[in-house]
Amino acid sequence: MTFWSQLLIAVVYYGLYTLVGDYAKASYSKALKDTLFEIRIEKNLGVFVEQQIQAYFLHFSYIIKAANLYYVTVHFVLPVVVLILLFKRDARRFLMYRNIFALLTAIGFVIYLFFPAAPPRLLPASFHFVETQSRYGGAGALDSYLMKEAGDPYGAMPSLHFAWALWCSIAAYRVARSRTFKVFLVAHPIITIFVVTVTANHLFIDVVAGGVVVLMSQLLCGDFGPLRRKWWPKRSDGGKSLSGGRVTLVEGVS
Repeated sequence: MTFWSQLLIAVVYYGLYTLVGDYAKASYSKALKDTLFEIRIEKNLGVFVEQQIQAYFLHFSYIIKAANLYYVTVHFVLPVVVLILLFKRDARRFLMYRNIFALLTAIGFVIYLFFPAAPPRLLPASFHFVETQSRYGGAGALDSYLMKEAGDPYGAMPSLHFAWALWCSIAAYRVARSRTFKVFLVAHPIITIFVVTVTANHLFIDVVAGGVVVLMSQLLCGDFGPLRRKWWPKRSDGGKSLSGGRVTLVEGVS
């Protein structure tokens, strides 16, 4: 296993990610119907308070701008950092969490195909949610691009933002050496919940679903899961598990 082979796999997977995202784009009427169904569930549970939370923080434009920037940067950058960190420090853990990441993302896209849901920011004005990216900005040159080109607009359920955040924390915590980075990894999923709420990109039920997807993927691809890879690195002793950019795999070693 070399770094370049893993990079090729990542590029191919990202291509599939983009294709499925384009294919998954549904009509607004269907996405709205599904989101209204989610809202009814939250109202029955007494937890439909996302609009009130956003309304409060809209008074602090610097927080909203920071949330917008966090939403469009950390979500994409941190998983890459985590994968590289795992590859360098624990090849066995890298293989397992690479597969978990791929599976949870795939599950998310399957759900998008059958249950497209509009984010709160795209709900009718009567719900009083605000599209913060267009009104407040915060992502600099990315703002105009994101408003036109960013992914599947109706991929709110489950929240892959939260799923990826939780995955990053679980995958990287054991190999992180800096205490500051460990604190950030613990805080990151919580920050993400705040960010997706004040930017009106997800409902709480989307976040919960994202957590369930991570749990399912962990159970299926983790050490004792039925989809666990049978070919593991011969060694798993941190950074020493790699030698010259390659990992030797042997069957049945766990």
